Amino acid sequence: MEKEDLFNDNGFKGLVKLFLIILIIFFVFSILNSREDKETINTISVTGSAEINAKPDVAQINLTVITGNKDLGLATEENNIKINDIISFLKEKNIEDKDIKTSTYNINPRYEYGEDYRNRYLAGYDVTQSLIIKIRDLNMVGDIISGATSRGANDVSGLSFIIDNDELLKEQAKEQAITDAKDKALKLEKDLGVSLKEIIGFYENTYNPVYYEATSSYKMLGMGGAADSVSPSIETGENTITSNVTIIYKVK
Repeated sequence: MEKEDLFNDNGFKGLVKLFLIILIIFFVFSILNSREDKETINTISVTGSAEINAKPDVAQINLTVITGNKDLGLATEENNIKINDIISFLKEKNIEDKDIKTSTYNINPRYEYGEDYRNRYLAGYDVTQSLIIKIRDLNMVGDIISGATSRGANDVSGLSFIIDNDELLKEQAKEQAITDAKDKALKLEKDLGVSLKEIIGFYENTYNPVYYEATSSYKMLGMGGAADSVSPSIETGENTITSNVTIIYKVK
């Protein structure tokens, strides 16, 4: 009697139905997975590359003025005078406001140690201001470096040559790399005796390394700037835009 009540119980019937549904779903997924394992897709990856050389059209450089003094007010004032003089000089050379950017402004205390090297004392302050400059007339690079150092820039660094608008060149390099990959795929198809069907994957890596080169000849006198300056000889060279692509074909 108790067994009959158990089988007639609605909750028990519901559990049985749920178990059967789960069992059916498990078998369906098992069948689908077994089919996918049997239908393995064969692929071949082909890599193509291309390079485009072009002369840069913009120079970028960091000009820094570092001024030290026991008096913070005097150090700041002297540094400001030099930086303002450099900025005025740059504008006289037709460098636009958009191409002059302050990248660093720091005030740092400078400590020194006594003879016993145990106790330190405040010896003064160093005020540092850096400008990032874009020079669009490459013939002016040497003159601007010389003029800036003679006006107090005592740290010149990061000279680089870039292509200001290189998107078109990157696109051309990519197109050539794709053509190179397709040509290799056709040869591979013939050599292996296979049939390459539709493309099922594509990857691209295009980059434009910045070109650095500067041959300079000028004197810098410590924290005081430059004297007897001679414009350095600057060679721009060429930049190389490289594109690498990978095409994945389905093999039949």
